[in-house]
Amino acid sequence: VVLLCAAQHAPAAYDTLCQRLHTAAVKTIVIGADPRMHPKAVIAILDSLEVPSGVLVGDRFGAELAWEVAATRPDRFTGLVVIDRAHPRVADPHGVIRNPDCPPVEVNTTALVTSPPARAMAKAGQRFVYSDYRLVDYAGRRNAEVAVAQLAAEIVLRSSTW
Repeated sequence: VVLLCAAQHAPAAYDTLCQRLHTAAVKTIVIGADPRMHPKAVIAILDSLEVPSGVLVGDRFGAELAWEVAATRPDRFTGLVVIDRAHPRVADPHGVIRNPDCPPVEVNTTALVTSPPARAMAKAGQRFVYSDYRLVDYAGRRNAEVAVAQLAAEIVLRSSTW
């Protein structure tokens, strides 16, 4: 599992999630948020670590990047899990489209959402996923312990489909 962090979270914030995933025999790589990060940089990191493939997970800011990485390198990923972000071709609540040229994603995708606006955007983004697509209400803002368990379960689900 390759996890791209939310901007407000240090990589250590994902330790509990990683411990749960390790219990399920899932190896993890956590990449901290960096506004200079781009899809080729993520692939370069994976190449340097000799990671040929995996499930890509993006948390909020990290999800924006995860969509683009999965869309441009479907050969490297067996699944995508994103939190509170829709495909880059979907307008946000302010009408802004982050990347109108982002290709559709061709890997099994799960979108976890914590609010009605995030749900609406994720639902609109389904048309840019050419594979299995799950839209799931996420407990993220309500209960941290439940949220970690739920996210781990969704990641394991995507990990087991390859």
